[in-house]
Amino acid sequence: MEKRNTPATIAASQNTFSIPLYQRLFEWEKVQITQLLKDLYVGFNQKPNEPYYIGMLTAHNNDLVDGQQRFTVLILMAIVFKWDEFLGIKTDDKIEKENIKIRLSFFAREKDRNYLLQKIKGEITTDYKNSKMETGIKYITDFVDKLDNKNEFIKYVYENLTFFISELPDKYESQDLNKYFEAMNATGKGLENHEILKVNLLKDVSPDNQVLYTKIWNVVSDMDKQLIRPKYVNKIQEDKSTLGHRQMAALQYITNTQELFKNCNSSNSSYEISTEFKSIKEITAISIPPKESYRSIGEKAILNFPEFLLQVLRLQIGEEKQREIPNFFNVHKLQETFVCLKRDTASVELFFQNLLKYRILFDYFIIRVSNKNDNTTNYTLSYKEDDNDTLDREKLIKYQSMLYVSTSSNIWLSQVLSFLETNPTEVTILSLYNNLVNFDNERHSKETELSLKYGDIDRYWFWRLDYYLWKAESEKPKDEQNKAIIDYSFKANRSIEHLHPQTSTTPWDNKDLNSFGNLAMISPEFNSTQSNDDERLKFARIETQIGGKNLLESIKMLLMYTKGEGKVWSIELADIHENEMIDILINSFDDKYAKIKETLESCKKQKTS
Repeated sequence: MEKRNTPATIAASQNTFSIPLYQRLFEWEKVQITQLLKDLYVGFNQKPNEPYYIGMLTAHNNDLVDGQQRFTVLILMAIVFKWDEFLGIKTDDKIEKENIKIRLSFFAREKDRNYLLQKIKGEITTDYKNSKMETGIKYITDFVDKLDNKNEFIKYVYENLTFFISELPDKYESQDLNKYFEAMNATGKGLENHEILKVNLLKDVSPDNQVLYTKIWNVVSDMDKQLIRPKYVNKIQEDKSTLGHRQMAALQYITNTQELFKNCNSSNSSYEISTEFKSIKEITAISIPPKESYRSIGEKAILNFPEFLLQVLRLQIGEEKQREIPNFFNVHKLQETFVCLKRDTASVELFFQNLLKYRILFDYFIIRVSNKNDNTTNYTLSYKEDDNDTLDREKLIKYQSMLYVSTSSNIWLSQVLSFLETNPTEVTILSLYNNLVNFDNERHSKETELSLKYGDIDRYWFWRLDYYLWKAESEKPKDEQNKAIIDYSFKANRSIEHLHPQTSTTPWDNKDLNSFGNLAMISPEFNSTQSNDDERLKFARIETQIGGKNLLESIKMLLMYTKGEGKVWSIELADIHENEMIDILINSFDDKYAKIKETLESCKKQKTS
C-alpha cells in the first residue's frame, strides 16, 4: 500500500518512524542537501501550487526500510524551520517540551536519538554531537537565511514537498526484509522518479488489473535479476530441461500477459524468501558506505530500469514520434517524457504488457555483463539452441558486446527488440546475429566523410576492427587459434595509445605519429602504465598478455607487437599495419556497401594527402 505524504500530513498524523539496526548511518553531505534545497526553491518559484516529489520511502510497520537519508533531512529541516507539529511537539508541550513523542528514532543508537531530542528542545548539545546532522543543520540554515522570501519558501516546503510511503506487508519476516534491503542497498537507489511514474500510471489501470500490473512493474524493475531463472525447491535447483521448458513457454505466450507472467519466478510475490544472507538481527551496524568497486562486481543488465522504461515507451509510440520529443532518453525527465503516452486505460495497460514482453525478450536474447574481482569483464547470453551452436552463439555475444561498449543502446537495442517480438519462437542465433550485423552495417553504409587519424577517429572503428580480428581467429581450426585473441573481451576502453610515443628521442612527424597504423585503443589504466615508454617496454607488457598473466587489451595492438617483434617499430611497419587493418575494415562490409568501402579506402591516402 502506498500513501502520498507531505510534512503537513505527517504533522497531522500519529506516525512515527524508526531506523532499523541494519541501516547505515546518516551520510548526506552538503552536495546532496543543498541540491535538494535548490531544487525545491526552483519548484517554489516556477510551480508554487504544485507538489514537488522526492520519491518513495519504504516502511515495514514503523521501520524505514528505505528512505532514511531523505526523512532524516526532513527532520533537520523541521528543526531549522521550527515545524513543531512535524517534530512531534503538541501545542501544550511548547513551553516545557518534555512530553515529545519524537517522530524519528534509531534502534540501538540512543546517542543519536538523544542528540535529535536536544536539538528539538533547543538545548545545547555538549556530551555528543552527530557531526553529519550538525553540519546538515548548518547547511539548511545558511541556505534559507539568504532568502528574501524565507517564510514563504518554508511554507511551500511544508505543504508541497511530497513523497510516497510504500508499506510492506506485515507478514514479511526477517529474511524477506533482509532480501529487500540487500537489493535496495546493492543498487544504490536514491530519489527514484520511476516510483512516482508507477503510481501515476497505475491510476489509469482498471481496478481488476492493478494488482497484476503492480507485480509486473516491481519484478521488471530489478533489471539485474532475470525473470525466468532456476527455481529452488528445498534448496535443490530445478533441472535444465524444466528451466528450458519455462523459457520456451514464455516465448509462446509472449502476447498473453497473464500466462507469460506465470512462467516468471516472481509471479506470486515481488521477492523470493530464500536467502543465504544472515538474518537482520545478526548484521552489525557500520557507518562505512559500500565501495564503488563492490557494487560493480557480479552479473548485471546492460540497462538500468529507467533506461529500459524509455526503450519500451519508444517501441510503443514509434520512432517517428519519439524523435519529436527533446531529450527523450534523459532518465531524469521520465515524468515529462511520459506525457507523450496516451493516458487512457487501453494505452497504459498496453505499456505494462509491453514492459513484461520486452523484458522477457531482453533477458533471453540480450547479453548480460559480469565484472569480476580480478577486473575482468565477461558476457553471457541465456538463449541457447543446442550444444552445436557454440561458434555462432559466441559471435552473437561478441557482436552485442562490441555494440554495448561502442554504440549507445538507444541506437541499436530497440531495433533488436522489435525484430524479436515479431515471431520469437522462430528466432535463431544466426538470424538474430545477421539482423544485428545488417542493421549496424546499414547504419554506417552512407558515410562519405571518415577519418582514422588521431583526434578525428570515432572509437567505434577500433572496436569494430577488434571484433573482425577476433572473428577471423575464431574461425581457424582449434589447434591454430591464438588463445589470447580467443579470450579477448570487450571493455569500454576510451584511451587511444600511440605505440611510438608522442614524446620520444626519435620524434616522428605528426602525420606518421597520428596515423591509424600507430594507434591502438586500450584502457586508461593500461595507458597510464605505458606513459611515454619506448616501444620495447610496451611490447614487453603485451608479452604478459599473450602469456595469460593479463587479459589482452587490444587485438590490434597485439598485431602491432607481432609485426614489430624483433625489430624497431618504424614508420614503414606502421604503414604496412595500417593498410592491412583498413583492408580488414573494408572487407567487413559486403559488396553492396560500396560507398563505405570507398570511404575507408580513401583513409589509406589521408596520410599522404
